[in-house]
Amino acid sequence: MELKAVEGTSEGKRASGKDEYGPYYDEAKKLHESNPDWYPNTDESIVVKGEELKQARADYEALVRRGELEKGHHVQGLSFGGENVDSNIKITGESTIRREKLEDLDLDFYHEMGYGKENAKVLKIFQNKNGIILFGNNPTHTEVTVFQNKILKWLRDNGKR
Repeated sequence: MELKAVEGTSEGKRASGKDEYGPYYDEAKKLHESNPDWYPNTDESIVVKGEELKQARADYEALVRRGELEKGHHVQGLSFGGENVDSNIKITGESTIRREKLEDLDLDFYHEMGYGKENAKVLKIFQNKNGIILFGNNPTHTEVTVFQNKILKWLRDNGKR
């Protein structure tokens, strides 16, 4: 991934992502080291916001719509300088299915297990690494997203986003 020039850094290169991750930097670094397929490299992160982020998201949606890029999780999130390229997309296996297609099944468990709303018309499903389809969201994707959202909240709360 090419690093973009950032004001206040020498030669446009960042020594570390501590500015972007703040108090979560050490944890984020360890998570990347233990699971680089899902967690971004902290030292390649830069904060992207405003029109630049809006355009990157629009580009992603257009690429997916045209079938030029698979839908999935950006390992290096767009908010952290990630790009819309295959090598930055982790397939989550997540999808949905209409409840009516499963009319013969007792689906009371769906909301009882916390997968979604009671009597949901559209159910969340995902395919695990063994190819088995399960109800709910991919737990790894959820874990990564919750962590990234915690960092984004910290950035907003500290005027960096």
